[in-house]
Amino acid sequence: MGDPTANGTDSGGSLRALLQAIGADSFQAATLAVVVDTQGSTYRKPGALILLARAQRRGWLSGGCLEAELEQAAAEVAAQGRARHLTFDTRSDDDLVFGSASGCRGIVELMLLPLTAQAPLRQALCALALRGPLDLQLDTAGGGMAAIGAQRWAWPGAMPAPPRWRLRLRAPPRLLLLGAGPESVPLLRLARLLGWQSELVEQRARWAAAAAAADSHHDLPAGALAPLLAAGAFDAALVMSHHYSRDLDALRLCAQSDIPWIGLLGPPARRDALLGELDELSRARLRPRLQAPVGLRLGGEGPEAIALSIVAALQSHIAGGTP
Repeated sequence: MGDPTANGTDSGGSLRALLQAIGADSFQAATLAVVVDTQGSTYRKPGALILLARAQRRGWLSGGCLEAELEQAAAEVAAQGRARHLTFDTRSDDDLVFGSASGCRGIVELMLLPLTAQAPLRQALCALALRGPLDLQLDTAGGGMAAIGAQRWAWPGAMPAPPRWRLRLRAPPRLLLLGAGPESVPLLRLARLLGWQSELVEQRARWAAAAAAADSHHDLPAGALAPLLAAGAFDAALVMSHHYSRDLDALRLCAQSDIPWIGLLGPPARRDALLGELDELSRARLRPRLQAPVGLRLGGEGPEAIALSIVAALQSHIAGGTP
């Protein structure tokens, strides 16, 4: 499929990488595969997207066993300019011997849609990269509608057909780091690899490498953070400056925000001391959202191990787990 970084976007299979490729100025016609339904054991679930073009692919349908057939079908869709409904059924013993040999025992249904630079669906996905969620309706003829709030995009299929599938796509997760430290660079690199958008608030020049690793850097004092926290629509925030008074200011602001998951770096005694300096209302607002000490107990030492433990806890939260 060519060099996955040739167009200057992130490589890999994340939604972030796919949306970057779709939104690139150099975007050319491609095929977008949308997983619309599944049964049994499958690698991807409804709402998953795979972008396929002659020079690149973003996203995966399976561990590789179904990709060759998917790529051939996508090339036909692109050449004909017509959508296609495609089903992979890997439940039978015959498939294990003569077919994909995946052993997954499931059904995956996809709509393969031709995607041009002017396509309404491409415009909707470019908007999803900035905000969300996006509600998507598709029919078996390739027609559909997409909506983000009051904004609407619609396109016809090869023939009139009622909507068959309704999906909700969420924007890539947004992570806010309030302060930096030795673990920030590996943490931000892992976050990018997983497809998260990251923003760092840090004024200290010695953490310039962390600022360069984030998608956005805010050189702001704590007193100027309230508008950022109010307007940012962040999925998670990490308080991790390694500086007591800076972390205290950050916790006060997080208590007033609606960020659903807040991680605090440091041992329990430090956490208790910081919370003890907050008023009761702030503590009450923080308690249901605060993960402190932040990170899963994976073992290991050093900044990289700490970064991995924090990212593991974040991934569990974003995927709907409990940490």
